[in-house]
Amino acid sequence: MGLIKLAAGVIGAASGAFNTTTSSMWVDYFESGDMSNGVIMKRGVRITGPKSQNKNNDTNIITSGSGIDVQENQCMILVENGAIVDFCAEPGRYTFDSSLAPSFMSGNNKGLAALAQSFGNQFLAGGQRTNTQRVFYINLGEIQGFKWGSGNITFDHWERDLNGNPCWHIATTLMGNGVYSIQVTDPAKFFSMIGAAKAGADGSGLVTRQDIEPQIKTEAIAAIRQAVGGLSKLKIGYTDIAGYEAQLTKDVDQLLDDDWQEARGISMFKIAIGMMDADENSQKRILKYQETRGYADPSMLGTYMGMGQTDALNTAAGNTAGAVTGFAGMGMVGGVGGAAVNVASLMQQGQQQQQYQAAQQQVNQAPAQDTWKCSCGSVNTGKFCPNCGQPKPEAAGLKFCPECGQPFADPANPPKFCPNCGNKIG
Repeated sequence: MGLIKLAAGVIGAASGAFNTTTSSMWVDYFESGDMSNGVIMKRGVRITGPKSQNKNNDTNIITSGSGIDVQENQCMILVENGAIVDFCAEPGRYTFDSSLAPSFMSGNNKGLAALAQSFGNQFLAGGQRTNTQRVFYINLGEIQGFKWGSGNITFDHWERDLNGNPCWHIATTLMGNGVYSIQVTDPAKFFSMIGAAKAGADGSGLVTRQDIEPQIKTEAIAAIRQAVGGLSKLKIGYTDIAGYEAQLTKDVDQLLDDDWQEARGISMFKIAIGMMDADENSQKRILKYQETRGYADPSMLGTYMGMGQTDALNTAAGNTAGAVTGFAGMGMVGGVGGAAVNVASLMQQGQQQQQYQAAQQQVNQAPAQDTWKCSCGSVNTGKFCPNCGQPKPEAAGLKFCPECGQPFADPANPPKFCPNCGNKIG
């Protein structure tokens, strides 16, 4: 039993696909119907046509010549006596022919492609009457609406210096929440482990988000907590975590791979962070460090002193006994000028420190010198080998400009600059 795909011109929408225009083409017709609102799997809807040979209205028989509709992000599976005997994950409209071998159209789905290779010819029915034949549809799109709340997460929060380099870290306690979505990536495995129980019960085969959420929610939250903590290796602050949702989703999917993908045929599709914050104690410790770092930096200390002196001057100027009395009461009569000098000195020190740090960073990031190996076996960086005196190979002669290809008259003594393009040689 297999499927014959029709031309694109007769492919219709899933809802209301069986109409007066197409009714004469089919004996029966199967479509998925509505698969929104968290529907992951359901039994196909059978519409009886005027040519139907299923006179007893047996819902467990698929008549040869029936039409089957497959939409985007869907996998249609044909189940016979509880086992998958054919499937299709390529959108289109098909005719079912019981005399054909199974089609096994996997589309781009890796799980179905592997399943097709394992089937061989062992499931051929030869058009014979079987006990049950049913069509089910599995949603391969994004299934949304799963909520998560992390509880306490231990995270290594990093602070950065004035040049943006990680310089200090502290263990913090985070709490977060958000939503995540999943996707069926191996429909055959999903049917075997989850869908088959529904298909074999009342026959509806209906599996929704609510059916699987209680089990996978606990597993998902545990993986999210572990993955958030793992982002510490990136040396970022906890306020930066929201910018790493894609990395978080990837890490969680890898953590859940054995329990979800390998065992149930589903994967994490996307994680969205609604809130991620540190507890009060962690925030206080981080704030204390930030304030302390400000006093350790000369330019920032100078700024604090300047602000304090400005406030003191404004207070003294507003003294009802006169500004001089105000200054005298604050012990600043002879010290205002000296304090201003101290502020200027601190600001200068801060600028020098920043320039020094920037210079050091450039040195650290500077590329290593090119090395070359002499014929005597010595590895060198200069123009001549210190072991045997041989010149660096490229310095021994240069026939052409490496930039524009201009030939040189004397390769043994190339010019310092190319006469054609001006490129520096050597």
